[in-house]
Amino acid sequence: MSPAPPQSPAESRVPELDGLRGIAIALVLWCHLVNPFLPLGFGHPLAWLRAIGDMAWCGVDLFFVLSGYFIGGILLDRRDSPRLARVFYARRALRILPLYYATLAVCAAGVALGWIHAEYPAWTYLLFLTNFALAAGSIWDAPMLSPLWSIAVEEQFYLTAPWVVRWIPARRVPLLLGGLIVAAIGLRIGVHLLWPGHWMAEHMLMPLRMDLLATGALIAWAVRSGQSAALFARLRQTWVLWLATAFALLFGLAANRPPLGSPQLIWFGYALITACFGLVVLLVAGARPPVLCRALAAAPLVHLGRHSYFVYLGHMLIGLPLINWLGGETLLVSTPRGLLIVTAGIGATWAAAIVSWRWFESPLIALGHRLRY
Repeated sequence: MSPAPPQSPAESRVPELDGLRGIAIALVLWCHLVNPFLPLGFGHPLAWLRAIGDMAWCGVDLFFVLSGYFIGGILLDRRDSPRLARVFYARRALRILPLYYATLAVCAAGVALGWIHAEYPAWTYLLFLTNFALAAGSIWDAPMLSPLWSIAVEEQFYLTAPWVVRWIPARRVPLLLGGLIVAAIGLRIGVHLLWPGHWMAEHMLMPLRMDLLATGALIAWAVRSGQSAALFARLRQTWVLWLATAFALLFGLAANRPPLGSPQLIWFGYALITACFGLVVLLVAGARPPVLCRALAAAPLVHLGRHSYFVYLGHMLIGLPLINWLGGETLLVSTPRGLLIVTAGIGATWAAAIVSWRWFESPLIALGHRLRY
């Protein structure tokens, strides 16, 4: 048997990047399973957490930057392979589709039993057009279905990325990615000015959020470029200052509690989130300061990050119904009982993710990696 080809740097497991995935999914869990059960009003000591936590939805944005980095890196490494598109699509299909369609099957059963009320037709979910449906309808779907818009954005990115990478000359990759970043900012502002009130389009449509994915891909290019060594050396020396500045800016944005579609987000908020998360990925993937890498390689973060796909798809199907069933409408996480119930909801989701990873996802991923570029 001939030996397997060397693994792409983007395909190898980097614990620190899995730790970033863990932070991303932790933000999503906070947004959906913790923040709604914190006390309202500033009379309670924990109320400020709810105010800041209103922007925990940006965990999805961190996922987008990471996807741009991983997928962009894989495609840049394999851009000359004659089997690029075929193998890429097969691997992505084995990783994404089985669990996604299993989730849809559970949701369909819930709709048939009357437990879930779906606002949009099934084909929008089957064809990964959820973000377009939500943007056109301007209302959220059932809690179990609404988060699927981000999976649609990812799939639209996967559909186009191999052909763009194959088509554009290598020397023009950074120019293209920089142009996409600027174009996304311009499109958001244009839609906001021309069609005010269409905040779901500004938040969910792939062309208007492609700055996140393009930023990740640009970082993947920079990591592979010999021209970036001096930049990474400087960042390794000054990373604390840069990271503290990024966190301060994000905290300031969150403290203002900008609603989705607000001018704050359109004019500078989304771009700020992209820049801050891009900086974090750049530090971890390129500069690799030891203290930061050790922190992100903490076992719980890495473990959560490696199971993040199931946790994302399943937390509104497992965790939220369990919390609502055990806690009722008056549940507050500020009480010992409420904290225990919310922890149980998150723990049940995580436990199910471990089972799925061991017996369902891992074998499919291994099958995909048998296909060679």
